[in-house]
Amino acid sequence: MNSKLLSSYEKLQMPEALTLEHEALRAELVRWAREPGRIGKAAGRVARLCDAHFAREEDNVLRAFGMLHDIASDRARPDVTAVAKIVAQFGTQHDAMRGQHQAINAAIENLLQLGRNGQIPEIADLAAMLKEHERIEDDVVYPTVMEIARSVQAGMGI
Repeated sequence: MNSKLLSSYEKLQMPEALTLEHEALRAELVRWAREPGRIGKAAGRVARLCDAHFAREEDNVLRAFGMLHDIASDRARPDVTAVAKIVAQFGTQHDAMRGQHQAINAAIENLLQLGRNGQIPEIADLAAMLKEHERIEDDVVYPTVMEIARSVQAGMGI
């Protein structure tokens, strides 16, 4: 990706709520990954998978939400051409991101079972929150980004 396109895209602001949620989930996973035994190992696996996935989302997905207010109010951004090309690339990455969710969900399910079997409600609760986070991304975030890309492309006549 050329640096001019990237710098235009980096100017977009990710929604703080999504960023804060990623940070909170990362912190909890890191905390539990320090635990000894199977819980720590399982939490560490989820942490590694989620960290890489979250970083990819923050670089390639969540910044697209920075265009929502402009799209909703029919305002054009001066950098819309550069941004549109990058946002449109999400369409080609969408299946890979959903594939990552499958691996993450399997690791989360393992963590959930360990929490339930070990009667550690905090682990079970964390796993349930992670599952819900992934479900929201699949059901809301990713389709919204696809719609943002379509809207930007339509507005540009692409």
